[in-house]
Amino acid sequence: MSTNANGDADLWVGLGLAEAASTARIGPAPVADILAGGRRIRRRRRTVVGALALASVVVLAGGAVSELRPGPAVSHPLVPAGPGHGSGTGTGGPPTAAAAPVSPTPTTAAPPVRDPFTPVRVVVGEGTTPEGKQWKLWRAVWPTAPRERAYEQALALWQERSPYDSAVSKPTKEFVDQYYDPDSDVVNTYFTVDGVRLSHDAAGTSPAPGKLGPRDGTYIGGGLLGARGKGDTVAPGEIVGLSLGPDIARVKVTWTDGTVTEPPLVTVADSPLREAVVARPEGRTARLWEYFDRNGNKVPDSGAQFLTG
Repeated sequence: MSTNANGDADLWVGLGLAEAASTARIGPAPVADILAGGRRIRRRRRTVVGALALASVVVLAGGAVSELRPGPAVSHPLVPAGPGHGSGTGTGGPPTAAAAPVSPTPTTAAPPVRDPFTPVRVVVGEGTTPEGKQWKLWRAVWPTAPRERAYEQALALWQERSPYDSAVSKPTKEFVDQYYDPDSDVVNTYFTVDGVRLSHDAAGTSPAPGKLGPRDGTYIGGGLLGARGKGDTVAPGEIVGLSLGPDIARVKVTWTDGTVTEPPLVTVADSPLREAVVARPEGRTARLWEYFDRNGNKVPDSGAQFLTG
């Protein structure tokens, strides 16, 4: 995937450009890295891009792998500013009467600091390949940068991605300024196998905290990861990534042999969306995908069915 205007526009475009992705939406997926077999599920007020999970979606396409530099870190928690402390007083000398108790001064902890140059990385799914190697799907969220530093952030992301994919073009300031979206975080999703980052990844945008549309609580977006076309994949298996609205509490996949998979729903940093990853078990086909809200009620899937063929 590239970050130029022709191939990676929705890295910076918020609402609307996922429409061009026609068949897939990973929270939603970038145009250039649209997933084979993915589906656009719901219209939203803004584009929710990603990766997969990948919700946003990872598109990993043929080629070599390279050592992970830097290695994927464990989740970097958001660092809150130093909270205030209550204070009290005592008497200045020997008391001549009982001192009245002094209540601590009420304080409010500062909100978490969101550093646009310190992405939060979380493993949203993992498993084992038929050869016994461990694969992991990572999602990195780069908090939205102020407009005056958006290009600096774009360069930082390019510097991280480009060692693994020569097709990732260096962004231009004009392009970043044109498509700047203050309501979206930047997301980067990628696979590793035995600690080695695969050569192609995906980047896009996802709603920043408090910016998810009021009707998107049951949003469902997803698609097949790591494939750009027939035979053009380096994914460690047939793996689907989902991005889900905050009102989706459970995903249930029933396979043709009667077995059931219920993937964990993973939150990355303070993103309003949650991610789920489902890998096809060997020799099985999905018969039914079901989605439930917090009250256990089934949510219409709008055609969000994968791995059925």
